[in-house]
Amino acid sequence: RGNRSIAKSILRIIIYINFINIMKFRVLIFSFLFTFACETQDPEEHISWKKKRYDELFTDDGYLNIAGLYPVQDGNYLMGSGESNDIKIPGDLPELLANVILEDSLITFKFNLPVILNDTLEVERISYNFYDIKNSFSLGSYVWFVHLDSGSKAIRIRNLKHPMLDTKLVIDFFPYSLDYVIQGRYEKYDMPKVLSFKNILGDSYLDAIPGVIHFNFGDKDFSFEPTISASGKFFVAFEDLTNGYDTYGGGRYLYILPEDENGNVIIDFNKSLNPPCVFSIFTTCPVPRKENKLPVKISAGEKNYDGVLFSSVYQ
Repeated sequence: RGNRSIAKSILRIIIYINFINIMKFRVLIFSFLFTFACETQDPEEHISWKKKRYDELFTDDGYLNIAGLYPVQDGNYLMGSGESNDIKIPGDLPELLANVILEDSLITFKFNLPVILNDTLEVERISYNFYDIKNSFSLGSYVWFVHLDSGSKAIRIRNLKHPMLDTKLVIDFFPYSLDYVIQGRYEKYDMPKVLSFKNILGDSYLDAIPGVIHFNFGDKDFSFEPTISASGKFFVAFEDLTNGYDTYGGGRYLYILPEDENGNVIIDFNKSLNPPCVFSIFTTCPVPRKENKLPVKISAGEKNYDGVLFSSVYQ
C-alpha cells in the first residue's frame, strides 16, 4: 500500500506539472495572438479617420460631384449645353447659358436668365476680380465658379445631385501596421524654397517649401520636402515602388501634423491618400516632385481605386 500511495502522489505531481505547463503555453499563445491583433487591427482613431475621409468625398465641396472643369484664358466664351459652345456644360442646363469674358484678373458673366449668386441674390450680369472674390453661381442643382488651384485657371461646375452620389464608394486599404507609423525630424530652412510644381494637367505653379522632414525606414534614411496645406499641416505628394501596382501610378498624398517643440513629427503612412484624380478627371492634382520619390515599397494606406470614374457621367 505504501508503494501505491507514493506512486499516486508522484502521478498527481506529474499531472499538476503538466497542467501548469499547458496553462503557461495557453497564456503564451493568448499573449502572442493579442499582441498580433493589437498591431494589425485598426485603432479607433484610424477607423474614425477613414470614416471622415470617406464622408468628406461626398460633401458639397468634395470631389465626387464635380460635373466639369473648363480651362480658360483671356478671351470671350459661350457657355451652355449646346454643341457649338466653347464651354460645353451638362445637357440638362440651358443650351446657351452665358457669355463669359476674361481680361487679366477680371471676369464678366452675362447670363441669359437669372441665376443665384452665392445662394442669396438673383443676377443676370456681374463683373469681379476672381483673385480677390470667390463668387459662386447656381441654377437648379448645379453650382459653378472660377477654380484657381495648382496652376490651373478654369471654370468648375458641380452637380449637388450627381447621379452617382447614391452609389457606395469602395476604397481598399492595406492592413494597418505600426511599422508604418514613423517618427521623423523636421528641419526648418532659414529661407523657404520657392519652387515650380506641376499638376496632372501639365500646368505649372509656384509653392513654398519651408523645410525638410528626415526619417528612417527599413534602416535607411530618407527625407520629404513638404509644402504647407490650407489646414496648416505639412502636405507631401509622394511616390514609392507600389505605384502602378497596388497603388495609383501617379503617387499618393500624405498630411503630417506640424512639428512639436523638439522638431519631431509623426509620419503615419497608414493615412496615405489617393489623389482626387483617381475618382474624377475634372481635378487638378499636384504631381510628386523627384525629391519626394521613395525607392522602397510603402504598403500602407489607400490602395488604387479601380471603380467607375465619377466624371464618366459627363464625359
